[in-house]
Amino acid sequence: MARMFFKPNASFFRKIAVGAVGASAVAEDLSGRGHEIAELERGSTDTRIWRDVKRKRVRIPDLVCIKCGLRIESRAKTIKPTLSMSHSPVDEARSWDFGMVDNDVIAFPVCDAIDENEWSLGRMENFESFWNERNWVKWRPSGLINYSRVCAMRSTSADKSTRKGATEGMETSISWRATFSTRCGVVEAVGPDTVKICRSSDQHRYTWKIRGKQKIRVNVGQIVQVHEVIASSVNMMPSDDLKCSKRIDNDYIVGLLRSRERTQRFTGIKVARLRLDGTHCDTIMELTLDDEEDVYVRLEGASYLAAVCGHEVDDLFLRFVNNSDQQNQLEAVIVLGETGTAGAVALLGDILEDNSLPYFLRSAAAWSLARTGVQDGISRLVHAFRDIDHRIQGEALQGLVSIGQAAIPTLIKGLNDLDGNLAAGCAEALRQLQPLTPDSLGVLAESLRYRGSKWVVWLLGNLPREQVESAVEEIQQVGPDVRYAMSLLWAFRESWIAGNWDPSLPLDSRIDRGDQC
Repeated sequence: MARMFFKPNASFFRKIAVGAVGASAVAEDLSGRGHEIAELERGSTDTRIWRDVKRKRVRIPDLVCIKCGLRIESRAKTIKPTLSMSHSPVDEARSWDFGMVDNDVIAFPVCDAIDENEWSLGRMENFESFWNERNWVKWRPSGLINYSRVCAMRSTSADKSTRKGATEGMETSISWRATFSTRCGVVEAVGPDTVKICRSSDQHRYTWKIRGKQKIRVNVGQIVQVHEVIASSVNMMPSDDLKCSKRIDNDYIVGLLRSRERTQRFTGIKVARLRLDGTHCDTIMELTLDDEEDVYVRLEGASYLAAVCGHEVDDLFLRFVNNSDQQNQLEAVIVLGETGTAGAVALLGDILEDNSLPYFLRSAAAWSLARTGVQDGISRLVHAFRDIDHRIQGEALQGLVSIGQAAIPTLIKGLNDLDGNLAAGCAEALRQLQPLTPDSLGVLAESLRYRGSKWVVWLLGNLPREQVESAVEEIQQVGPDVRYAMSLLWAFRESWIAGNWDPSLPLDSRIDRGDQC
């Protein structure tokens, strides 16, 4: 049997994070050029993964402009820019251009890790070991983003093919030769195989020697940026070609829906939904009810029919949620979050609260509810703090924090709930949502005067002292026992042990083995 290789969790998540940062940077860059960018591939700008159930999906570009229909695949790089793509020469579905058409665009953003901190702790005692590792990375998009059409890359043979290491899944990477500027400056001279650039910051001049079969892509007098391609074997898109043409119309969507390429049909449905274009209900209903159609396309059709045409969510989605294939179940729950109707939110809430369902499905429901950001979804997530499964409580916590400020009023109300698990979850969510506004802090401090929940004390004591004291005058009016408790919590937060403290570390690592012979 062939040896299997898998990416370790840390390596896999790091790549997911870089991809999400890169796709978000591309979306921002193109938005500045007049595009209205939305996710085409679900989750392309997010880091949520379900490793226990692999999602079945059509491989499609990450982003789409709902004004002009441009589709963009983002291939983020770290450390240095390259024109490279993951590729399989034997598996068509893993080829670099699978699911893309000639007019699609490949973007190559670069992401730098500007602040990276690692922390680990291990202990071994009496045959019991403990290991915990944390890695915090702040990513920043760096330099200019280069773009190329798929047709240009298809028409130019890749210059290099390399095999990635075992920790990268033993994939193949193909690349096109390119020379990138390492500084901002002005092109002063262009020769047959040289480019001279004058750096803007200090007028220092650099001459690039262009090697291999590369064509120079810059002209004399042109301003170039860091990471910009100055020569390459493949044609790059000039800046003017990246402006939004705003040419999409009804006939364009009809053409997508009739396409033999399933990713085009998927794109047509999604763009129609995002544009709230209700003129395609009959065509999309036909695609959605076609059992031979790809499930990814059918689910997007169900989302369109519910969100735009007013069809009942249960009639459209329950067949997928109750499917025997876990991949289809997972994808259906995620699509419900994109649908965002009241019926979709209610169904997601029912899935989240049903403890007879598998964890992966309930966790997906929590994530999808958070993506809706609506009040009923917030209430459902807060209610999940009562769940007996600590993992579901954690999913609800992450979801509420991702929603942000809109969740704060409901969370503050929950601090005084009689259920200790719900009150604790609300307190931790608010702690992670800091800084809180002066109005929110004022509400919390006011509740202290009337002997509110102990979790209000805990929360305020876990916020920065200067933030609380400067924003809440009422803090001086509470009893000495409350002030003492908050002072103790602040003292802990400001001590050196706070940075090394791990509540999951066993206090007693002895193992009770019972009577042994």
